[in-house]
Amino acid sequence: MEQYDLTEAQQKAFEDNRTEFRKFEDQLDGVREAARSRLRDSGWHPDSVGTFSCLSCPCPHFQPGGPQGECKRGSCRHALLDHDRAI
Repeated sequence: MEQYDLTEAQQKAFEDNRTEFRKFEDQLDGVREAARSRLRDSGWHPDSVGTFSCLSCPCPHFQPGGPQGECKRGSCRHALLDHDRAI
């Protein structure tokens, strides 16, 4: 790993950023689990690897290359964050 000559303030800023990103990841995990639960409760079933692909529509899988990082599939267009990942 490349070493940088950071000031104490810069080190603290990066540490605080990492902490905030971990909080966001925890929140996103909770949102995804609630979305999976709603889909299961409605009778929509995950694929063979246990994911639902897009949690916002019945898109079969994320297709990279859409505008602003969205799914390229015209019937979806949701962000990568809306798409499930193997659990």
